[in-house]
Amino acid sequence: ERMAGYSVGSAFVLVDGTHIESQNSKGVVAVANPQGEISVEDVDRVIEAARAVSLPSSREIVHVIPRYFVVDSQSGIKDPLGMNGVRLEVETNIITGATTALRNIAKCITQVGVTVEGMVFSGLASTYATLTDTEKELGVILVDFGGGTTDVCIFVDGAPAHCGVLPIG
Repeated sequence: ERMAGYSVGSAFVLVDGTHIESQNSKGVVAVANPQGEISVEDVDRVIEAARAVSLPSSREIVHVIPRYFVVDSQSGIKDPLGMNGVRLEVETNIITGATTALRNIAKCITQVGVTVEGMVFSGLASTYATLTDTEKELGVILVDFGGGTTDVCIFVDGAPAHCGVLPIG
């Protein structure tokens, strides 16, 4: 469709609302390489393992954000690629939303001829637009007051530890 003189074929869509919740989850895998060097596939597998949380059918995952990795017993690793080890763990922050709300948003967007590339929690998008890496590393709370809701994201050691939405605008 054409908006402001531009054609939009696909878009990332912001999601917001009090149905957004977050929880922390851990994933653990054995390093696949016999020499013990951690690969991109190992990182993908451990994040996928952290994704395997028990959720009711009324909720679905919007984001799985790695907070830090653990290689064998060494904790607090930001990027384990190329390190050696036999056991890889990840601590993640998982942001979920109500399935019906997410599907209704996607349906509205696709009905105007735009393909939904992905969904992004608006509070998280606000952190990427306003916070520096240093602020996130030191620890910060972003509070985004909106018209009907308030988004809150808490960063510890450079990664989100908790995100949520308050029903106050």
